[in-house]
Amino acid sequence: MFWWLIGVVACLVLWGSLWKSNFSLAFGITFGVLLAIGLSFLIRPYVIDMTSIPVWLPPLPLATIAVALFIYGAVVWFRGEEGLPKHKPDASNDHH
Repeated sequence: MFWWLIGVVACLVLWGSLWKSNFSLAFGITFGVLLAIGLSFLIRPYVIDMTSIPVWLPPLPLATIAVALFIYGAVVWFRGEEGLPKHKPDASNDHH
């Protein structure tokens, strides 16, 4: 119990420091934790009664990640954005 409490305090300190340095990441973590808490209430009956786990439940995390990455890729594709920013060529390296 003591180490669990130390871990929670460490995570809260890191999360609190993210609010100052990277607000969008801290907001994403907050949204993700709230979403996980909400989804945990949906799967609680399956976890409590371990004899009736449906076939779709074990691969659900991987499928969720795959669908999210596919949607992100489609949005980037249709918006025409590049994955990495292009740098302007440096004039000092011109060997003409």
